[in-house]
Amino acid sequence: MVLGNQTSSAKDLMSKDKREILDWLKADPSPARYVSAARRLDALADDDAPEIRVAILRNATIDPVVPYIKAQFHDAGLRPQIYLGNYDNVHQDVFDRGSPLFEFRPDVIILAMRLHTLQPRLVFNYAALSPEEGECHAAEALERVAGILRAIRERSPALILAHTFERPIYPAYGVLDPHWAHGQQNTTLRLNARLGEQVTALGGAFLVDLDGILSRVGYEQGLDDRYWHISRAPYKPPVLIRLADQYVRFAVALRGKNRKCLVLDCDNTLWGGVIGENGINGIRLGNTYPGSAYVEFQAAILDLYHRGVLLAPNSKNNEKDALEVFERHPSSLLKPEHFVAKRINWQDKALNPREIAADLNIGIDSLVFVDDNPVECAYVRECLPEVEVVQLPSDPTGYRRLLQSLNYFDSLTLTQEDRRRSSMYQTEQRRRQVQTESKTIEDYLGSLEMTITIGHADAFTIPRVAQLTQKTNQFNLTTRRYSEEDIRALAINPSTDLFHASLKDRFDDNGVIAAAIVRYEGDAARIDTLLMSCRVIGRGVEQVILAHLEKAARARGCCRLEGEYIPTPKNGLVRDLFRNNGFVSVPDDAQGLWLRNLSEPPLTPPPWFGEICIKKQD
Repeated sequence: MVLGNQTSSAKDLMSKDKREILDWLKADPSPARYVSAARRLDALADDDAPEIRVAILRNATIDPVVPYIKAQFHDAGLRPQIYLGNYDNVHQDVFDRGSPLFEFRPDVIILAMRLHTLQPRLVFNYAALSPEEGECHAAEALERVAGILRAIRERSPALILAHTFERPIYPAYGVLDPHWAHGQQNTTLRLNARLGEQVTALGGAFLVDLDGILSRVGYEQGLDDRYWHISRAPYKPPVLIRLADQYVRFAVALRGKNRKCLVLDCDNTLWGGVIGENGINGIRLGNTYPGSAYVEFQAAILDLYHRGVLLAPNSKNNEKDALEVFERHPSSLLKPEHFVAKRINWQDKALNPREIAADLNIGIDSLVFVDDNPVECAYVRECLPEVEVVQLPSDPTGYRRLLQSLNYFDSLTLTQEDRRRSSMYQTEQRRRQVQTESKTIEDYLGSLEMTITIGHADAFTIPRVAQLTQKTNQFNLTTRRYSEEDIRALAINPSTDLFHASLKDRFDDNGVIAAAIVRYEGDAARIDTLLMSCRVIGRGVEQVILAHLEKAARARGCCRLEGEYIPTPKNGLVRDLFRNNGFVSVPDDAQGLWLRNLSEPPLTPPPWFGEICIKKQD
């Protein structure tokens, strides 16, 4: 007990020191502080923190980006390990069979290629080229990069991030350049578009919009010609910081550390003024300043809504007054149907988020709270450290850009389930009403008239299955994260079954809500992954899936079905899943292994499922 207390205290102290370092860095994010903070955070790194292995391949010197990457990964709760390839050594890194790159086993591979080295004729003396020569050089550059990308994918399932090419600051044909299809700028734009096509076709690969970063920073503020000539180091710190941010955003999304719900203050946040004092005609919300800034902010919030982010107001107000704005104000883009949970009352703002998370059956650490009031922000931050708190600037014209810059909601896929997520949660509230009117839980579940469909993952469902592995935390036996490329490889592996399950009831089509990965070896079937969306917990879906996994294992000639439970701070809900379904624990097994003898009578699905459809594999 004493040792446990000491360990806990040491971890608490470590966490406090880490937060102090990060706060110190954010107060002055200078290059020197990043270097110092990265070194100190590396020394403090908790061995229990998830590791992320990042390889950087480049034909330009971007070594100074490493401390920016490390500090931002530590801030995201990941422990970074970095492989930095030698300058302009990409081909040897990728094509040499003995390359240390693949021995490093990266989770993320960054390909930072600059045209200045890759294909100089597209940068220098471009006006001397004919249109045909320009296209030929662009095609050669594209094929070289595409060949590298294909070679990486053949040897690694890692997430691949490829830089776009920067446009010239001063194009070869001056002011006429944008007017010519074969001008230097348009040639670079077409090259980036074609690179995007190659990356998309590869699977598990994405573009890092270097050109977009430079346009936000400013080319002259972001590029350093002197250091390019001296050491082939073209990018100044403002660009490197934003590059690191892009890398980390992709990796965080890969690891399922994104958040799910945006919790919003109302007065002076979604509109200017106080609705209870100014009334619906007196608040600032409309086509002219300052009301136009709030309309733009609402539009940015709706963009998140259509990406699957849940919305919930958390406001000290009379509910009737605030709802009137959403229902009746002609300039309000946000309507009552956009919110999945509402807490408009006079409770303190630290209590409401707990209730919102409970209503939605998501973790409190899935919330991002946005408010204009620094006192309320500080209070919520102190009471709910798991909640990410965003304080809006004093000028509402900065609201939209701040929201769009946040990295909390990034995802590597966008599925139909994402686009319909809010309506699915609203339908769930209708189900709950039916449940309160039912005499027993069995009566309620039977009244849902559920139909479940189980099939092997295919081209249509692979993105959703990958997303579920990345995002699902509560009902997840092993919490193993898989990229879309990982899932594609598993789907064609003859010694693996990759199942998905979708669910319909009389209220709605829930889409793909569960997935299972089973690996076969000899006479054993091992459940590598079994997970389910929190929206359908408590309906017995897991029993249907386990019965199907058992049947599939028997069809393969297996004698036993094995399951793992790897505990995390969030998946205690499934601790007894195997025990409750006829599995027996293996004594003293460090992996938390459970066994079910397939000579026993088969598992049976719950009686309230109206129909169970098994899709045949194509």
